[in-house]
Amino acid sequence: MEAMTESWNDGRMDDLNAKVDRIDGDVRALRVEMRTEFAAVRAEMRDGFDKIDKRFEKVDERFEKVDERFEGINARFERFDARLLAFHVVLVRTCVLAVGLLGVLVTVIGIQA
Repeated sequence: MEAMTESWNDGRMDDLNAKVDRIDGDVRALRVEMRTEFAAVRAEMRDGFDKIDKRFEKVDERFEKVDERFEGINARFERFDARLLAFHVVLVRTCVLAVGLLGVLVTVIGIQA
């Protein structure tokens, strides 16, 4: 144990100090490099996300056009449905009228016979 304490002299302490200073400088340089690289990565990510946002805007525009087309198709189906309903009403009224006329004819023919 005494051999180790005797070997720590001023020269070795100065060497250790120099190593610690060099490591401290390396750590500081590494921090600067990391900050720079992280800033570059953030900027690159922002650019990438901006490009993705622009693509989604185009997709949204396309979906809006599709929505407009579907609204047009829905309007056409509603007009068709209204026409079909009107035809159904006319058909039912015609059938009722035909049955009524048939009843009148049968009654008239039955009275004459």
